[in-house]
Amino acid sequence: MKILVIDDDHIVVLSCCRILEAEGMSVDVANSVDVAEQMLETRPYDLVLTDIKMPERDGFEMIRQVKNICPGLPVLMMTGYLTERTIEKGRAAGVDDFIGKPFTPVELTAAVGRVMGEFKF
Repeated sequence: MKILVIDDDHIVVLSCCRILEAEGMSVDVANSVDVAEQMLETRPYDLVLTDIKMPERDGFEMIRQVKNICPGLPVLMMTGYLTERTIEKGRAAGVDDFIGKPFTPVELTAAVGRVMGEFKF
């Protein structure tokens, strides 16, 4: 499985890479929406894992771009601000599932499993 992780926080990116690669997944990383858009246009992915709070263009813009560039590509939203409003806004943008930060390796792999398995919001 090929996953694109989008976050401007280097520590979160490293954690995601370690956890997902330990599970046998291939991970590419983008630290901005602009970089991620270019990657989506040139490489195939099975899942996008994106943060919401990023400078310049936020994760909600990223979600909209994913749905425009790769319709049907699942999106897992991660945020340190997992509120009802954020969840509603994410659902409206087309998010398939959510994970709050900080998360454990078990929580991340379970969220990826839900998105890629039978469970979807």
